[in-house]
Amino acid sequence: MLRAIIKNTRILDGKSFIGMGLLGLTMNLRYNPDFKGAVLVLISLILYVGYAFAINNCFDVDTDLINPRKRSKNPVASGELSFGAGVLSSIAIASLGIFFATFLGHKELLIYVLMIMLATLYSVPPRLKARPVLDVLSHGIFFGVMPFFYGAYFDGVLTKYEIAIGLALLFYSFSMELRNHLEDYESDLKANLRTTPIVIGKSLSEKLVMIFSGSAIALLLMTLNITLGVFGIMVAGTRINYRALDAVVVFLLLLHALRAWLGA
Repeated sequence: MLRAIIKNTRILDGKSFIGMGLLGLTMNLRYNPDFKGAVLVLISLILYVGYAFAINNCFDVDTDLINPRKRSKNPVASGELSFGAGVLSSIAIASLGIFFATFLGHKELLIYVLMIMLATLYSVPPRLKARPVLDVLSHGIFFGVMPFFYGAYFDGVLTKYEIAIGLALLFYSFSMELRNHLEDYESDLKANLRTTPIVIGKSLSEKLVMIFSGSAIALLLMTLNITLGVFGIMVAGTRINYRALDAVVVFLLLLHALRAWLGA
């Protein structure tokens, strides 16, 4: 059962979301070299992402059963883990994460608890992920801007620069959610879910992916050099491979982390 519980957290699938929190943490370690606290942030981030995926798996059985790509990643759907065990282990993971977050200060604990609450509302009935617009909006918050802010608040301050980075991650998380729904379009349709792409259609959803991605890239570029922000606007009107977009965003985020470390 332990193996199935670990599999249910899908940590490898959530590495980019852990990375968002680590980016915020890394950008502030230079000013607050509290490595014990940094370890607590890292552990709680891993537990948070594990919880978000685990609880989502528990309530995604209906769609994952008819989606071969997802069924193999969902031990509740495949029968490796019972629904009850999945929910109880998810609660245990969230509780452990909150426990670690309590050692980081009241405001960081508040951010963490809010993330847990949003991740729960996203997956547990009435499920925000099955409600058009709210699915994209909630995902952008709990799996985009908030993990970054959780790490960035390590020094007790959120600067305008960090807020701009958080906004870029919010936009990019919007696009990631739309991409995820587009991949699951057929299975979601069969399960009678009303996700944003099902309501507004594939074509418009794909355009929004590019618009949100372009906006994220524009913000990341503008905070490095305002004259380069035009590139991000161009991306919004051009169809580019999603992997290429991911690579550009990761590269720019690494540049921002390096900039923070160098104090530029």
